[in-house]
Amino acid sequence: MPSKPQPTGKIKFLVFFLSLTGFILIALEIYLSFHQKTLCQTKGCFLVHTFGTYDILNYIGVLLFFYLTISSLFDLLDLKISWFLNLRTYILALAIIIEGYFIGFQKWILNEYCLYCLIVAALLFLCFLLDYKLPLKEKILFSGTYVSKDITIYKIAILGSFSLFFAASLVKIPFKPLKLNYPILIYEKNCHFCKEVEEFAKKHNIPLNLYKADEVISLVRLLNYNNVPILIYKENGKTIVIEGAEDIKNWLKKKYQKTGVKKQKEEKFQDIFKTIGKQNFLIENTTTSRSTCAIDQSQPCE
Repeated sequence: MPSKPQPTGKIKFLVFFLSLTGFILIALEIYLSFHQKTLCQTKGCFLVHTFGTYDILNYIGVLLFFYLTISSLFDLLDLKISWFLNLRTYILALAIIIEGYFIGFQKWILNEYCLYCLIVAALLFLCFLLDYKLPLKEKILFSGTYVSKDITIYKIAILGSFSLFFAASLVKIPFKPLKLNYPILIYEKNCHFCKEVEEFAKKHNIPLNLYKADEVISLVRLLNYNNVPILIYKENGKTIVIEGAEDIKNWLKKKYQKTGVKKQKEEKFQDIFKTIGKQNFLIENTTTSRSTCAIDQSQPCE
């Protein structure tokens, strides 16, 4: 009994639809980042936004899905550009391997998930699986001759993805869960600048969640900071990080000025921040570390 032919037209359309969805999703996230907003509001997103590579990955992602969209459209229209489609397979395989690491990083290191990142990963995995389901005859990428479809690249991609996913579990970086309801102040015991900020907050009835530097040292190091005090706050979909007592106090003054804790006004203070890579990660101007103490300093700083 002859085998039932594969509905290649439906598969091609699904690949095109998923690719276009991924392109629109990432393009929208990039657009929102210019307005200090984001699609994702989970705690995992907050942690991911604190890394300086977040915007770079978005730009790579939008280029990737743009290529997938164009190649899938050519395939849907039956344009005979086999090398273009074969290159798509190799790009998808590489993307799947890298996604294994990114998902493992969230699972084993952050212990939190970025919903937006998982949706992007799911779209890539679906495109990859649908690409595998396409017909078993193809042209070799560089020679142009027709051969039976080699599924080795698919096996390597899946094994590589799972390998990097589980390899991330071997990297032990403890992340203490953070309470994000109020601004977070990271301090050291012997830092009198940290005491200044604490006393200022108490005097003006400003709530702070206090974390000693060694409790969140993994996050501090990943953010590439060596001094305290550091203030971290999530507001309107953006993550604000400020270093130095004077800058922190100035921000707290403007944030809570004449409002108190119960009657805060939603104000934007983008004029006192610079945007790193035009994303949802803001940092006070730190060309010089003012009013700070070095982390792990045994003696009181001056």
